[in-house]
Amino acid sequence: MIKKVRKLRPVPTNCKFCKEKIDPDYKEVNDLSKFLTERGKIIGKDRSGVCAKHGRRVTHAIKHARYIGLLPYVVQPH
Repeated sequence: MIKKVRKLRPVPTNCKFCKEKIDPDYKEVNDLSKFLTERGKIIGKDRSGVCAKHGRRVTHAIKHARYIGLLPYVVQPH
């Protein structure tokens, strides 16, 4: 039996960082947590709606915040 593979439709690029003309910062934990799932995984730029440039910078800022201890690496499910 052949399985149908459902592709997720990409979200249109409405980059909030381009609109506000700011760069993502590792100290803004509330903004960065919007780009994480409940389990602590980083959401890709195709699902979050940021442009490619800011998607890379968001990823780098999240990893920097994790290294410092501002964001958790893994969230334990309850």
